[in-house]
Amino acid sequence: METKFDEEPSLDFDNREFSALAVLFPDELHYLRSIATVLELAADVPVITEGQQARELYLVKSGMLMVNKRHADEIYEVGSITPGEIFGEASILYDAPAGAEVRTTEPTVLYTIPAKEIRDILDTNERFERSLSQLAERRSAASALAVNPVFTTLPQAVREIALYNGCFLSLKDGETLIREGDTDTRFMYLVLGGEAEASMQHPKDPTKRIVFARISSGDEVGEISVITGRAHVATVTALTPLRLMMINNDSVEAWRNRHSDFGYALYACVQRKLQHSLEAIRNIVGEDMAKAITTDTLPPLKGKHPAEKK
Repeated sequence: METKFDEEPSLDFDNREFSALAVLFPDELHYLRSIATVLELAADVPVITEGQQARELYLVKSGMLMVNKRHADEIYEVGSITPGEIFGEASILYDAPAGAEVRTTEPTVLYTIPAKEIRDILDTNERFERSLSQLAERRSAASALAVNPVFTTLPQAVREIALYNGCFLSLKDGETLIREGDTDTRFMYLVLGGEAEASMQHPKDPTKRIVFARISSGDEVGEISVITGRAHVATVTALTPLRLMMINNDSVEAWRNRHSDFGYALYACVQRKLQHSLEAIRNIVGEDMAKAITTDTLPPLKGKHPAEKK
């Protein structure tokens, strides 16, 4: 159904006040002003809860909001949103649950626009779709870097460089990111949204797989190959639509050598994952076969632990 842009505006915001709207055509902006509503909130009120479905796009007229993200049973403050900014765009773009909570920190006034109306404009305005996508990707990546226990050890300036240089990748549910035995180890990945699972071929039954872990927003993937120098040991498959940031392994190696805390954290992460994989195999196929499989399949750690280099 074609959207009609003939209603009289009830609000007077414009693309100078909200730079994210600068790529809208005049009739589109006119229409959004005509359907937007005002939402006045006190301090410490959740506007979006993590995991909720997209409802509206929010434009901040005044006040301030904090973005909080849960990862590994911890809650992290990953950013703030101030007047002139918008939020809620990622859930609308990807038709996915919100990846973080947004809560007011002081009395706040918002303009709200229904998600359906935003999607209608996205379908016909490629510049608007590209602008919101770039905003959503950078925000999601910044949040993932802020909650990941390996990358939080890097200085903020280095994380900003990683964010600037990162490339983004999207997979549909059922698609494979990494296959067991792949030798292309140029990148590790940071999950920005969605869920995946890591698995290995069952040694006795070719129709079954041994699942090691569920992977979600904020988790790293592919880092084992950085430390071991070997082919990937597991297959990573998207369980839902998956969004990722690709990080060149040359950069990872450089950070590992220059920042000892990052080297410790990455090494410990790989040790933990290899041990978890061994336990999963042992529980399914037994001790003897687990030893045989892991001798041939699970790689040893390459080089020394950072502490041993001193």
